[in-house]
Amino acid sequence: MNTERRRHLVLANGATGPPDTTGSLRLHYIEGQPGQRLRIGLPRFVQDVYHLPPRILDLLEIAGYVFAADRSLSRGPKDALEYHAWSRLIDFHIRVRDHEFWTQPTVTKALSDMLTFLTGDAEHTFHFEPGYSTPPTGLFDRPGFSVDLGLTGVVVTLFSGGLDSLAGALDLLSTGDSKVVLVSHQSKPATTKTQRVLAQALKQRYPRRALHYSFECTLRDVRAREETQRTRSFLYTSIAYAIASAYNQNVFSVYENGVTSINLHRREDLVNARASRTTHPQTMAKIAAFLSLIGETEFKIVLPYMFKTKAEIVAKIKSHSPELISSSVSCTRTFDVEGEATHCGRCVQCIDRRIATYSVGAEKRDHRGLYTYDIIADPINDREARTTALDYIRQAISFSRDSVDKFQDEYLADLAQVLDYLPQNLKSDTDRVDKVWTLFNQHGTHVKQALSRMRSLHDDVFGPIHKDSLLGMISEKEYLKPEPIRLAETLSAIIEPAIGEMFAKNKPKDEPDLNAKLGPLLRSHEEDIRSEHPTTSFACAQVVPDHLRLDADLLLEAKYIRDGTPPSKATEGIAADLTKYPSQAFILFVIYDPQHMIASDLIFRTDIESKGRNRVLIIR
Repeated sequence: MNTERRRHLVLANGATGPPDTTGSLRLHYIEGQPGQRLRIGLPRFVQDVYHLPPRILDLLEIAGYVFAADRSLSRGPKDALEYHAWSRLIDFHIRVRDHEFWTQPTVTKALSDMLTFLTGDAEHTFHFEPGYSTPPTGLFDRPGFSVDLGLTGVVVTLFSGGLDSLAGALDLLSTGDSKVVLVSHQSKPATTKTQRVLAQALKQRYPRRALHYSFECTLRDVRAREETQRTRSFLYTSIAYAIASAYNQNVFSVYENGVTSINLHRREDLVNARASRTTHPQTMAKIAAFLSLIGETEFKIVLPYMFKTKAEIVAKIKSHSPELISSSVSCTRTFDVEGEATHCGRCVQCIDRRIATYSVGAEKRDHRGLYTYDIIADPINDREARTTALDYIRQAISFSRDSVDKFQDEYLADLAQVLDYLPQNLKSDTDRVDKVWTLFNQHGTHVKQALSRMRSLHDDVFGPIHKDSLLGMISEKEYLKPEPIRLAETLSAIIEPAIGEMFAKNKPKDEPDLNAKLGPLLRSHEEDIRSEHPTTSFACAQVVPDHLRLDADLLLEAKYIRDGTPPSKATEGIAADLTKYPSQAFILFVIYDPQHMIASDLIFRTDIESKGRNRVLIIR
């Protein structure tokens, strides 16, 4: 397979770029300029703070263009993840005001390294061109004017409108007398409304203490091709840095729970570009180092909730202002929201939110009406959403059970990326690992508590539970099944009804003919299979020989018992298969027995499955 990545060229602020700009993405936010495909509300933002120096104006534009490019350049199909198709190469050419600063090798390297880690992309390169300028936004937009009106005790914090940032704002406002500056990124009307409603509620509760600044940056008249939005945290922190600088502050806070920030991989494919690192401690450290270069003095980003779970954060809001829970929005797929709902209900953040609210008894504040899809009681028909829910629960259960040593062995690579960026009061790696394990162990315990509460509240003994709902998965303990067994069940559900219909009139001539027809059937469902089982590989040993890999998790073998063929012949063939294939492979045996030659399905199946690492599907 050709795994060569395409290199994307982005030209912004009217940059000329290299000699050949064929296929380039041109970006501009000034009305009437070529490439005006995004909105950046820089003029209004500057008016709110009176004046920002050229270098910070450049920063905000660069962050806006990086965000726009991230959303405009597709990473590719999800079924190509194992081939690293999601990792992009992007060359930026941007005209700037402070050309001398931006062309310093230390600056471009810090910017590129930070974005490469943040996005999981293969490479981000920057080429800056001189000569860019914009007119003053108003009478006070010049050096000497500042929003800092001699205020003391100012705290700057990111404010997305989600539960974590809301809890952080409530913590700051309820435990001190400082003015709290809330910084928001406006991208969509619904998000903007959420932020304004919550900010207004805080202003009313804490008069003259809460200040709210927002910065608009969004694609214009075009649908995003890429919804992962990994670079949003760079844009968000750049906005917060501009506000902090205006208030002469050298620090701001990012309130995000540690489970989300560290984001240990739930599956092997959730690495590199697919793993969100938006508030990862290493990401924040790299951004802080980059911002220190801009201000030419040390700048800090603090993560006060690094060792708190989502449930603990919901508990904080419940104790401060429970009525605000329903007004916050945590969904990462708001484009899937319908009607009056504010959450899709199926993304990992929605699942995390619902489970956290049940864990602390706040589910009435996070009611069904907020969600387009109620995964608790309704069937989860979307395969990707089903996999997300199962992965989330399976991992949380393992957190609650595993020892610190097993935890360290399982997540060694993830821990290596975070340990050096944890608080300095943790003196040794042993202390740091133990602290992280305690966090995730507690998260696992909270998830178990939530699932138990869900069952006690909704598991009506007089009513049916849909097996494909979250309650159904909990009841059947599907999250405890090994992945190959789940894949075998998925394939069985595809094969069984199809075989009966396929051969209702004309039976296969022989076993090779049966296998020849199974191949196209399975390939026609391959996209759905991969979306539900993205990391469990399977091979049809006789159906598609060139797909056979010794490291396949699941092998499929089909046997045809014709009239006059004793079932013992099929049993002998199965016994041979169990010995010839790798011991780690799980095998699904599909037995086609139209003439009912097998006297007892139960005895036949039990005899084979008792040997381990297999499942038997008998079809007539």
